[in-house]
Amino acid sequence: MSERAAPERPDRPLLTPPFWSLVSFLSCARLSLWVGPRPGTLAAASAGVLATLLASCVVLSRTRLSTVVSVVAALSLGAGCAGLACAGELARQGALAEALSSSPVSAWELEVESDMSEGASGWRGRAAVLRDGGRVGRVWLLAEEPHELGDTLRCVGRFSENEDDEWGASSRAQGLSGTVRAVRVLSSRPAEGLHGVVLMLRESVLRSLDAGSSDPRALVAGAICASTRAMSERGLDELFSACGVSHLVAVSGGHLVLVSAVVSALLRRTRLGTLPRALTLLGATALFVAFCGAPVSAVRSWVMVLAAELSRLAGRRAHPLSSASVTALAMAALEPGVTGQLGFVLSVACVCGICALGGYARYVLRVLVWRSGGTRGHVPVRAALSSAQEALALTVVSQAVTMPFTCATFGTLSLVAPLANVLLAPLFSLVLVLGLAVALLAWAPPLQALVLVPCDAVGTAVVRLARRLAGLPLACVPVSVEEGPALALLGILLAALLVVWPRVTRRALVGALCAALALGLAWHLRWRLFAPACVRVLDVGQGDAILVTDGSSSLLVDTGPGDAVVGACARNNVTHLDAILVTHLHDDHVGGVEALRGVVSVGEVIVAEGVTLEAGDVPVSTVGRGDVVRVGRFSLEVLSPSGPVDGLENEDSVVCSLSYEDQEGRTLHALLTGDAERDVTDTLVEAGDVGDVDLLKVGHHGSEVSVSEGAAAALMPEVSVASAGEGNAYGHPDPACVEILEDVGSTFLCTMDVGDVCVEPGVEGPVVSCQRGSVRDATLR
Repeated sequence: MSERAAPERPDRPLLTPPFWSLVSFLSCARLSLWVGPRPGTLAAASAGVLATLLASCVVLSRTRLSTVVSVVAALSLGAGCAGLACAGELARQGALAEALSSSPVSAWELEVESDMSEGASGWRGRAAVLRDGGRVGRVWLLAEEPHELGDTLRCVGRFSENEDDEWGASSRAQGLSGTVRAVRVLSSRPAEGLHGVVLMLRESVLRSLDAGSSDPRALVAGAICASTRAMSERGLDELFSACGVSHLVAVSGGHLVLVSAVVSALLRRTRLGTLPRALTLLGATALFVAFCGAPVSAVRSWVMVLAAELSRLAGRRAHPLSSASVTALAMAALEPGVTGQLGFVLSVACVCGICALGGYARYVLRVLVWRSGGTRGHVPVRAALSSAQEALALTVVSQAVTMPFTCATFGTLSLVAPLANVLLAPLFSLVLVLGLAVALLAWAPPLQALVLVPCDAVGTAVVRLARRLAGLPLACVPVSVEEGPALALLGILLAALLVVWPRVTRRALVGALCAALALGLAWHLRWRLFAPACVRVLDVGQGDAILVTDGSSSLLVDTGPGDAVVGACARNNVTHLDAILVTHLHDDHVGGVEALRGVVSVGEVIVAEGVTLEAGDVPVSTVGRGDVVRVGRFSLEVLSPSGPVDGLENEDSVVCSLSYEDQEGRTLHALLTGDAERDVTDTLVEAGDVGDVDLLKVGHHGSEVSVSEGAAAALMPEVSVASAGEGNAYGHPDPACVEILEDVGSTFLCTMDVGDVCVEPGVEGPVVSCQRGSVRDATLR
């Protein structure tokens, strides 16, 4: 038995000036474009970011002063370039918005630059705005029907510039001047030239795949053609996101590495010289990027391939971190809007993180599994274990450096991602190889059909294994993270790691992992089994979501209009719901059901009698007048509707009388109304079904017809809460509704002002607290 030396700690990574310039550029550019054209605020914020970076550099540096000076110079250069680039970008966006607002949309041409996806408002995608054949900017294109990638349209429509809200800021940060809604298409022509030929081939491959027919075909369409429409329709994008393997599908560096390997292997069989081989390789990979629709992550990867080939031809040794930094800097300087695109940021963060920390992560894993007794097992087994360690190390690094962005954007964290990447990465590579063969054989259907058989088999295995992994307890959990503070914390932790660069021992690693698991388990059990007895009216924008918890029991009444409910569950530590009670089928009450799938485990969905709702694999039950739903010591009695309904109108809303009483004398009585208005509540009050309450969840977001003076006087709620979104177009809550409730002595709160409102049972009345500020502050507004 041979002795094997303990793993050696790698040297600290060399963080070159281009890397520091990239960090500074991305930080300042993202902040500048998000804040928008506000010179004073912009200058102050940029100076603050730069000062923080400089201070951190000086304090944490253990190198010579000359190195510190070079880092300071690199940071300053990045910040200055970002300021100039963003000033130009904002000026271009403003000029285009003014031009589109002052002229008919039909005077311009729009070239579709991305596959369009279907949403509540229609089909949406990015489009370049053309004038006299030249691009002058970009906008969102909103249409009744999808248009193909590369199509150039002339249409009658309406332009709306970015508003001063979160969506407007996000659009501006991505380089988009606003939204063009196409009312009627006057003309449409496909892409021309070589670009048109490549896109035509892409379309023929997609037709031959029939991506919507099965999960494996949808997977191949996404991995080879970067067409995710079928994946989205079949729910695969959410499945892969829950497993933390979305990056394996997205066309980026991994795909280009494989394509480059195949092309290089073919070129080695030829008699071409070094330069012709390099040019052929670059051309082939460029065509592949164009074939995929040129997603920004793939373009970045191709530019890195270009830089690597140029370095090789020049006889210079490549430095991956410097190459990645220079590539990203060039793309961001030429097109500052890419800094606001999640795909670009994630791609750059992953590459830089792996270049800087990949070696250390591999070292830590080798220490964790190292045995001093020597090597054992067959060579193939050791090779498989080594590959698994490599995949796990790169996955952990990638997930760590991208966590502030993904958690802030999606509100979820995949805990199963490391395991999923180890198990699924080899299968995804096989899907990619077979998919490339399928694409190349699109011109020969009989041969393509032969290759599709193993391709479908492997694709099916990928999806089934992903579903098993996503079905594990706590595979994906909701999290509530703000990008700025999370990035600051990550920066501090990475700086500390780089300064200390510790040697690790197996005992210390095992102890740290056990401690982390124990803390995580304690947190989970605390909130899963011992949640406080309370009713929380959640801030989910212009929609309703009410969380009722008591110990191990939990119920969500409505889910809001979209994925905001995921963040609301995260900040309230909810990973499981016994049930979701949907009051009626308006999107602002039921729209979040789909977003919760795979993130929060749900026992059942409850609807009114007569209502039909598709909830996937979650069972659906019905309730009617007189039925009682119990949540720990809470009882929710259904007061309305009194018979079967279709759930499509406000008056169909399930209205519940909630009550709570415990041995300590704490009580709580509430009326939860959904979108029911004063005609429904008046009827219930007159019939004696409900009387004095502590809490009134105001119906229909506090509209003018939410409650009558008579009902308010009969209910006498101590606190009334309305759910409404900031700047909503309906004027909710209506001042008349607020006045009626305040006239009977009720404290009126709205989620758009105070965030989540928590109402707990009390001995002398309800105990009320707000996410933002105090109840007293809210009443003084």
